[in-house]
Amino acid sequence: MTVLVTGATGLLGGHLIDLLVERGEQVRALVRPREDATRLVEMGVEVCRGDMGDRPSLERAVGGVEQVLHCAARTGPWGPAADYERANVKGLQALVEAALDARVQRMVHVSSITVHGNDVGGTADESAPLRTEPNPYSRTKVAGERLLDAFIREREAPVTIVRPGWIYGPRDIASFGRFAQRIAAGKMVIIGSGSNHVPLIYVRDAAQGILLASEAAVAAGRTDLLVNDEPVTQYNYLSAIASELGVPPPTWHIPYRPALLLGMTAELVGHLTRLKQPPPLTRYGLQLLGGENRFMIARARADLRFVPQVSLREGVRQSVAWYRTWKIGRETA
Repeated sequence: MTVLVTGATGLLGGHLIDLLVERGEQVRALVRPREDATRLVEMGVEVCRGDMGDRPSLERAVGGVEQVLHCAARTGPWGPAADYERANVKGLQALVEAALDARVQRMVHVSSITVHGNDVGGTADESAPLRTEPNPYSRTKVAGERLLDAFIREREAPVTIVRPGWIYGPRDIASFGRFAQRIAAGKMVIIGSGSNHVPLIYVRDAAQGILLASEAAVAAGRTDLLVNDEPVTQYNYLSAIASELGVPPPTWHIPYRPALLLGMTAELVGHLTRLKQPPPLTRYGLQLLGGENRFMIARARADLRFVPQVSLREGVRQSVAWYRTWKIGRETA
């Protein structure tokens, strides 16, 4: 079976390709023209150069494949709205249309738990309402899901939507690497009391959930959450990283609500000054770390037979091992 993976050079897409290659599948990767695909080529992956905004390249990518595992997205809360729309909505529509024309048997779309809002204020599952936050990532991920709902209803598109939690693990430069650096330097700050729950999932568990979603007949036209429902607080997570690094856990706190106000102010100043990079504080990041987000996965356990395998302790151990190697590589480069 030939499987197309989009977002193949990203954190989740890269680990998903690892699993597919380990299983002996024929893998094709959609890679943007200027991205480095050396690792993929060395693994024997077929590289198809293209872009979510280029319909002909999408048509070439889906030709002759049985499954499409769609991990590509414009992520983060900061940037031109048109870029998010192009990748997360218009590009998604073009990909689904191309896949339908090519008679692809199953497509798995990787969404995010953030479509339920960045702070659900308690416990939630797939039935929680979609809620748009004031950033282009949130708006376009919600719009993308509504677009897929229409494809499923009107054209019986064989699409499964998965909503992973906060993915972490080896190669996670944007989140885990940044946290590890700050914790090692004694500069990490706890948002609020630290007793709030964070919806973590180790990257290979998330990748395994996507594969299960691509195989389960009952999952077609459905949506499943992919998180580790092991109850983990913000303090549990940060102190686990500190322990593995061999340094004291963070002790500085910023009250949650005032922090959000600071984040909103920083965003307003950033927009007024037309910052190209996100400001140091954003509501998105503060809510992800300091919000109360406990997600349950009863449906994924039943429908997909999804069982997270990697505990917080083991996931952090493997992630810190990667971080140390990555840090040495940067220092000697």
